Amino acid sequence: MWKSSFISGLGLIALSGILYTVERFIAVFKWISEVVPIKINGSGQYPSEPNMPGVFDNIFVGIFLILGLVLIIIGLNKGIKKSI
Repeated sequence: MWKSSFISGLGLIALSGILYTVERFIAVFKWISEVVPIKINGSGQYPSEPNMPGVFDNIFVGIFLILGLVLIIIGLNKGIKKSI
């Protein structure tokens, strides 16, 4: 039972990392789609770098990260008690 908690925790942490990375990619692609037409036309202003999202801007990233850490701790705790 402790292995499933541990593996689920690792999976949730990986999922939160993937979601965070996808959000950062989307922020860069959005910035590029705003900057390129302005550079081609030669008129207007644009930000020098994209607005990157924070870790806890998306609630699912935070929930998956915290839940994953809790499951890893539970899995390790049960695994250590089982081995003793």
